[in-house]
Amino acid sequence: MADVAEGNILKNIHIYITMNTLLQRTSSSGLLRSVPASRNPQSNCFLINAHRYIGRPKTGVQGPRPRLFATCCISNQQHRNQEYLTKSDFHSEKTSLNMASQKPVLIAGAGPTGLMAALWLTNLGTPFRIVDKHPLAADTSRATVVHARTLEYYRMLGLSERAVSEGRVVKNMAFFGNLKEIVRREFNSIGRGKSKFPFVLAYPQDLNEQMLIEELEKRGVNVERDVEVTSLSQNDEYATVTLKNKQGEEENFEASYVLGCDGGHSVVRAHTNIKSTPGAYAQRFFVADVEGEVSVGLENVNICFNANDFCLLFAMPNGRIRLAGWAPEESVNREFSFSDVEESVKRNTGAVVSKVHWFSTYSVYHGVAETFRDRRVFICGDAAHVHSPVGGQGMNTGLGDASNISWKLAAVLAGKANPDILDTYQSERRPFAERLVNTTDKSFSIATDRGFAGWVWRTLVMGNVAPLIFRLGLLDNTLFETISQIRIEYRDSAISNGNHISNLYAGDRLPWVSFDDTGVDNFDPLGGLNWQIHVYGDLSDNVKVFGQETGLKISNFPYNNEVKAKGISKDCVILVRPDGYIGQLVEGSSSDHIDRLRVFMDKWGIKAF
Repeated sequence: MADVAEGNILKNIHIYITMNTLLQRTSSSGLLRSVPASRNPQSNCFLINAHRYIGRPKTGVQGPRPRLFATCCISNQQHRNQEYLTKSDFHSEKTSLNMASQKPVLIAGAGPTGLMAALWLTNLGTPFRIVDKHPLAADTSRATVVHARTLEYYRMLGLSERAVSEGRVVKNMAFFGNLKEIVRREFNSIGRGKSKFPFVLAYPQDLNEQMLIEELEKRGVNVERDVEVTSLSQNDEYATVTLKNKQGEEENFEASYVLGCDGGHSVVRAHTNIKSTPGAYAQRFFVADVEGEVSVGLENVNICFNANDFCLLFAMPNGRIRLAGWAPEESVNREFSFSDVEESVKRNTGAVVSKVHWFSTYSVYHGVAETFRDRRVFICGDAAHVHSPVGGQGMNTGLGDASNISWKLAAVLAGKANPDILDTYQSERRPFAERLVNTTDKSFSIATDRGFAGWVWRTLVMGNVAPLIFRLGLLDNTLFETISQIRIEYRDSAISNGNHISNLYAGDRLPWVSFDDTGVDNFDPLGGLNWQIHVYGDLSDNVKVFGQETGLKISNFPYNNEVKAKGISKDCVILVRPDGYIGQLVEGSSSDHIDRLRVFMDKWGIKAF
C-alpha cells in the first residue's frame, strides 16, 4: 500500500480487486478495522471503501495478496495529497495494469449528467474523481420527466425498477382551452411494442440525483462537494485542473480526461477553446411545486391555455403538483412570489393552491456549443447544449451524453479501444442537440410569443389542429419515438460506417423485442455494459469460435414474426455496443461474414471489457 503522510485525512479509498474477500487493516489509532467489499457485477471485482482513515498504518493488507484490476484512487477531500497505487504496491501481472498506468478522469459537476457518468465509470472499473461546487445535492427541480431511452440506460445499470416505482407514470395528455377539455389522449402505453417502458415517467431531477448518489455510495463513491474548478490547462498527455475547496485551499489535479458536466455556465468549458453563445427567449417563466385543489385531472399532463396565456399542470410522485407558465414581464426587474401568478394559474387551470413548497422564475436559453471536445476535455449536458423545456428533453439528453462518452473513455483507458473512438462522441451526440434547438425550440418560441404569431398558435394550432391529431392518434408512433429519444441514431458516425441490412443500420438503437409475457426480452443482456454478439435464429460454429476468440458474450434468440417486424434478418449477426446501439451487423455467419466483424474490431482496437 502506498504510504500515507502522517496527519493527512483520507476520505475514501477505492480499490478494485479480483478476490471474494474482506481486506483487513489495522492502525495505531484503531479507527479502521475492516474494509467492507461490495461486488461490482460487471467486472466480477469488489469495491472496497474505507472512510476517515487517520494516520499511517503500521501493518499492511492481511491475507492473500490481491491482483490489481484497476488503479486504486485515494481521494483526499481535505488535503491536496493524491496517491495512486503503482505496480510495486501489488503482486500483479502486466495484463492487469492497463488502468494503473493511467491518470484518473475528473468529472466536474454532480448533477444528473455527472452522476450518470460516474456510475458508468464505476461499473466499468475506471478510476475517477467527481467534484461539485455546491455544498449539497439539489432538493428542488425544474426537470421533471424521464423518458424510455433513459429508463433503458437505467435498466442497464440496475436502476429502472427503482425509478419506475418511485416515479409516476403519466396516464394521459390533455388539452384545456379556457378550462374546457378539448381532447384527452391515453399516454401510459403510447409506445407499446417499442420499449419495455412505453410511457413518460414523472420523476423529477432531485429524485434522479438522489438515486444516482445512493447507488454510487453503495459502490463506495462519494461526491466531493464544496470543490470548484478555478482553472484548467492541458497538454498531449493529461489535463491539469486547479480545484479549490471551501477553505480556499487549492490543489492541482492531473486528469487523463475531464468531463465538464457543470451546467450552462460551465467553468470547464470557459477554460477551453470551445465556443458557446446561447440566446435567451424574451419571456421569463415560472415553475412551482404546490399543494391544492384542481379542476383538471391529476393523472394527466395538462396543457391549459387561452388566447393570451398558458399554464402546464401535472402531478408529481411526491403528491405535489407541478405548475409552469409565463412569469409577468416585470419579473426581470424585481423579486416575485407565487402570489404574482396565482390569478393566472387559477384562470387557466382552476387550481386553488393551499401551500407553495417552491417557486422560481427563470429565463430559458437555447444554443449548442460549436464543439463538444477540446483535446482532453469533453462537455456534456447543459454545458454542451441548452434548449427549451418542451418535451422534457434536457435532463434526458444529458444522461444520454454521459452514457455515450463514459464507455468510450473507459475502453480507451483500459486499452480496449483506440483513442480515435473518442471523436465519435461529438459526431454522435451533437447532431441530436442541434435538431432539438431547430425543432422544439422554434415551436416553443412561437407558442410562448405574446404577439400575433403566438395568438394564432394557441387558438388555432393548440386549440384545433393538435387536438385533432391527438384524437385520431395520427402521430402516436412518431411522437413517442421522438420524445422518448429511442429514435436517436448514430448512422453517420465513423464507427458505424454506413453498414446496414435492409432498413437496420449500424448506429441504430438495438430494436427492442419481447419474446413472451414473462418479460424476457433482448435487452436483458445489455446489463453487462460490454460489447456483445446477438444472433436471431441459428447459432453457427463460426460465431461460437468468434465469441471464444474475442471474449464477447453471445446471446442467441429465436427468430419469429416480432423479430422480423423489427427489421432484423434471420441468422444475421449483430455486434452490440456497450450502450445498446448496433456497432456492426452482417447478413450471416460464414467465414467471410465473421472476418468483416474481425476487421471492424481490429480497426477500432475493440476488445471486451
